[in-house]
Amino acid sequence: MRAMIYGGPWKMPLEEMEEPKPEKGQVVVEVQAAGICGSDVHGFTGKSGRRTPGIVMGHEFAGTISELGAEIEGYRVGDEVVVMPLFSVAEGADPYPINLSPHRRLTGMNEHGAYAQRVAVRASQLFRKPEELSWQRAALCEPLAVTLHAARITPINPMDKVAVIGAGPIGLLAMLSARLKGAGTIIVTDRSAHRLELAEELGADAVINVGPEDTPDDTAAAIRAMSGGGVDVAFEAVGISPTVQQSVDATRNGGNITWIGNNARMIEVDMQSIVTREMSVRGSYGFDKADFAAALEVLASGRLNVDPLVEKNAPLEDGPELFRSLAAGECELVKIILKP
Repeated sequence: MRAMIYGGPWKMPLEEMEEPKPEKGQVVVEVQAAGICGSDVHGFTGKSGRRTPGIVMGHEFAGTISELGAEIEGYRVGDEVVVMPLFSVAEGADPYPINLSPHRRLTGMNEHGAYAQRVAVRASQLFRKPEELSWQRAALCEPLAVTLHAARITPINPMDKVAVIGAGPIGLLAMLSARLKGAGTIIVTDRSAHRLELAEELGADAVINVGPEDTPDDTAAAIRAMSGGGVDVAFEAVGISPTVQQSVDATRNGGNITWIGNNARMIEVDMQSIVTREMSVRGSYGFDKADFAAALEVLASGRLNVDPLVEKNAPLEDGPELFRSLAAGECELVKIILKP
């Protein structure tokens, strides 16, 4: 079968590889739609260090069961499913939520993923795809689950003022998730005019285009001016020092900050500002099964307008060039779905 195999930084050609064989408790899924995630693009460049040569990436996906392993109950060949990529390798029952488990693993990072025609996954990772849910929307279930989780663990009161730092797919979905929880005014910042236009289309109340000469102080001051002294809640969806500091400076004293961005391993931040202003800062990673199920329900209901996020559908053959273009900063498309 055909698959994009990561060969090292900036190398991920389309190659032939052996067909996956389901082990006991596994099924083979024929991939119908797989989203390109920013974490995979960072992995492609080698910056994150979280992708090992030889791996097939891809963790935002849905498809049709094409083969069953031993001891599979409740599923049959032809069933349409959405795959939750996080799983646990704990022996016996895992006492932790899946996103906090020390035994967690990720399809597309620790095992072969969905930038391939077919992939083997555990039956415990499967959710049935509602008939009314398109394959395109099904591929958005994983990133939406990430942001629903972030919104769930963040105190947001009705009509709170919220800042979203970064208008990539996660930032834009965080905006929608915060709105779903009851946020009032939402301000979105980014360096891309195109992404900010999309933020406005999706319902942002205000956007700030961060110019090349603007400092985090400048942007934070603009947010404070727009929000009457600082937002109640900030979501940081980039993961580098300047934007992390911006999230702190833009938030009112005693406010809540949630860091979703997972880019740079080490950052610099003004700790004294956090301490003396009694800020509550939390990290948000992944999701648990309840978040994934909620994302699936939200997408099937059509309650959120997520379709504008997907700006290109492409065959797997286009994947290597799309990754190169995204990593080089030549492509501003927010979300691309590959259809193997």
